[in-house]
Amino acid sequence: MFKKLKLSLFNWLHKTKIYKFLLLKVIPYIRFTTYYTTFTGIKYDALSKVMRPGDVILCIDHKKLTTMLIPGTFSHAAMCVSNDSLWETSEMNHHDYDKTMLFDICQTSDRVVILRPQLPEDVITAAIERCRSFADVDYDCTFTLGVVSLYCSELVYMSYIDNSLEANLSDLVGLGKPYISPTGLYKAKKLKVVIDSDDIDLSMSTENTTN
Repeated sequence: MFKKLKLSLFNWLHKTKIYKFLLLKVIPYIRFTTYYTTFTGIKYDALSKVMRPGDVILCIDHKKLTTMLIPGTFSHAAMCVSNDSLWETSEMNHHDYDKTMLFDICQTSDRVVILRPQLPEDVITAAIERCRSFADVDYDCTFTLGVVSLYCSELVYMSYIDNSLEANLSDLVGLGKPYISPTGLYKAKKLKVVIDSDDIDLSMSTENTTN
């Protein structure tokens, strides 16, 4: 009963102007601290040396309101599309399609994980081009699978067509329909973790600076 009520409320709410305003103009800016995230330059440097085009980036900032609204281990997803010094990663956020850098993602996160597709190179190349082709697409406020509009993890999912990543489409949010979450990508059978910022040994860098 409660689940049906929640679903009905969401279906009504996401059609309203106030919902879209809150989702894009208010909620993304709410963070329950005025201090920085716990991410360090050492961790960023380690990740930047590993990341390559086609990789999937998952992250979380434990102090953001969006993290509390998105169930799972991670709250945001992005994709590496090049090694270019001006446009490394693509992501969908409250700015719609955003051409960003790994640094932009890291500085607003507590944890960042890079995953590599276990797929043929031609499939990865095609996915990168498809991801770039979505540059004029708006953010998907209704979280409906398709390419008319896209949310963060949906951008990655739709770039790798026909669910070639074998991602988990569990309805973690309770939308009553298939939903690809950042955590669903983390559980994808064709994605392998190549580096996790939580596993980087900061003591090694401390030793290097004292020698």
